[in-house]
Amino acid sequence: MSTFEGEIGSGSFVGNFSRESEKEPAEKESVTYEAIEVNSFSQAVDQILLESHEKQSFCFVDFDQTLTGSHLRNVRDPQISDEVKGSFNKLLRKFSPGRLCLTTNRGYGSSVLGNLVFRTDKALDKMTELLEESSYPGTVPIFLGLKKQVPNLKINGRAELVNHLVDFIVNHNFEGHVDISMIEDYSLLGLDRSVFPREIARDVHKKLKEEHQREVTIGIKDYVLKHK
Repeated sequence: MSTFEGEIGSGSFVGNFSRESEKEPAEKESVTYEAIEVNSFSQAVDQILLESHEKQSFCFVDFDQTLTGSHLRNVRDPQISDEVKGSFNKLLRKFSPGRLCLTTNRGYGSSVLGNLVFRTDKALDKMTELLEESSYPGTVPIFLGLKKQVPNLKINGRAELVNHLVDFIVNHNFEGHVDISMIEDYSLLGLDRSVFPREIARDVHKKLKEEHQREVTIGIKDYVLKHK
């Protein structure tokens, strides 16, 4: 909705403004979001391989109950099946270093809650083991403490993710449109799962425009894993 200061003194102003608006093309939305439900990690990967842009794209893979199984014991003792490992390796072959990122709500440091209750140390060891087994010719960034279910947080993990995306886009001269694919598990926590990726994408868009005079549109496809 547009607002105008002052008074509108005649109908001709409204008419002229209306005609001018019709001539102007609609502004393209800078960030779009689509959620797609899948039944398995492998199904999500297969769709991403078919639809993701060859170069101007990123992929965020959540860890808990996405790479690991759905059983709650995987929170404390994470296990990754051979099928998931095989599909994850397909993503590694698709996305060059820097374009595939592991993301998690698990926090920083050695807190009692993180390590004794949720065994974050084991989760990080399992992520490292998965990457070492893959023989990937580069690093896969791991972003911790994202707290995806909480909107409008200004925390280190989110800032690091935004800075990584901006630096990569600038250094690799991405132009026009950028795709972000996400794979995460279905959760009832949080009001709207689109809030976190939209906030990240909008921060990236703003930082690129204000600091690098570069404007891109960003399309997000969120593959939501609903375990059977």
